Amino acid sequence: MQRLVQLVARISFKLRKTPEIPVVSGKNTIEGLCGDIVQKKIKSVFIASGKTIRKRGMLDKLIEKMESENINVVVFSDIVSDPTSENVENGVKLFNENKCECVIAAGGGSVLDCAKVIALRAANPHISLNLMYMHVIPCRKAVPLYAVPTTSGTGSEVTYFSVVTNTEKNKKKIVISDKFLPEKIIFDYELLRQVPEKPTIYSGLDALTHSIESFISTNSRFFADDITSAPEVCRDIFRYLPLAARDPDNEEARLKMSYAAYLAGLNFRKVCVGYVHALAHRLGEMYGIPHGLACAVTLPVVLKEYLPKVSERLCDLAVKSGIARSAEEFIDKIIELELNLGITAGFRGIDKKDYPVMVKRVQFEVMTQGCPVRFDSKKIENIFDEITISD
Repeated sequence: MQRLVQLVARISFKLRKTPEIPVVSGKNTIEGLCGDIVQKKIKSVFIASGKTIRKRGMLDKLIEKMESENINVVVFSDIVSDPTSENVENGVKLFNENKCECVIAAGGGSVLDCAKVIALRAANPHISLNLMYMHVIPCRKAVPLYAVPTTSGTGSEVTYFSVVTNTEKNKKKIVISDKFLPEKIIFDYELLRQVPEKPTIYSGLDALTHSIESFISTNSRFFADDITSAPEVCRDIFRYLPLAARDPDNEEARLKMSYAAYLAGLNFRKVCVGYVHALAHRLGEMYGIPHGLACAVTLPVVLKEYLPKVSERLCDLAVKSGIARSAEEFIDKIIELELNLGITAGFRGIDKKDYPVMVKRVQFEVMTQGCPVRFDSKKIENIFDEITISD
């Protein structure tokens, strides 16, 4: 059954459209969006952002510029970390009430994920979010979307995935579509530089995980072109993430990290990820652990469990990226990088009574993914044990 599900998933991704998306990178590049909006003769714009971006006035210049062109601007800044189905529905309601014609998503992965689904729902009002989770009903292309990532990690600006937490079940669910890719991607240094140290670190390690999991995935042989940049991603994250964390005003480091995260998104958008992300999603939905941090702690543990099955493949990635000469040394280098960035080896408060639900959700999530090793339930429980710090 699992093989059949994986085959269907691979065929589905083979058929998905992969349009070239213009990418603009530099200082104050977000202000150029006004020209795109004017050119398209759009009169009402929906901006999705986080509360911090709005409070700090990081979008004020863009808003003023658009309002000077008599464009109505509606800002939706209620999106939480790990966006919820309620966030999506409230956003769609606000979009419709103001007769908006496009979405600008300015923020981290949570904002981008939420905005993508809002844009898709706005174009498909008769398709509920629950049906979108099922991926069974064809959708029309989303309303025009412009992505302005402010963190460098999720790759959501270029992926087919949006993770939304179902509020009723407290469960992360995924909308998969090629219909909500953006018209343009903007990396603005002035926005990137304002991201605090911890989100910078967590998002960067999330991007590293994307490239590693996609490179060693059994799906990678079906989408070989998608993972060619993985060594470059790993090299640049090892080189520039510590710089961006220590010196937020380092323009080169910030822009290099944003591009690495973008490439990592391309790496996994068809290949998919694996057990690291499936485990991390459970840590997020059950205990509120930041996704990138959960990935960082879980990554070396899962890679060790994959050995020796992935030794050759992981060694290839290590050598091509110039980081290590063997799979084992590569894992050691990952642990060293994380320790230097202040990442501890586990979490307090993981409760064994939650294991049955968590394990079931992990196994369901990886059904369509090309994990190089399949874990049984006991192995997953052992991994949760290993990343649990006893009081």
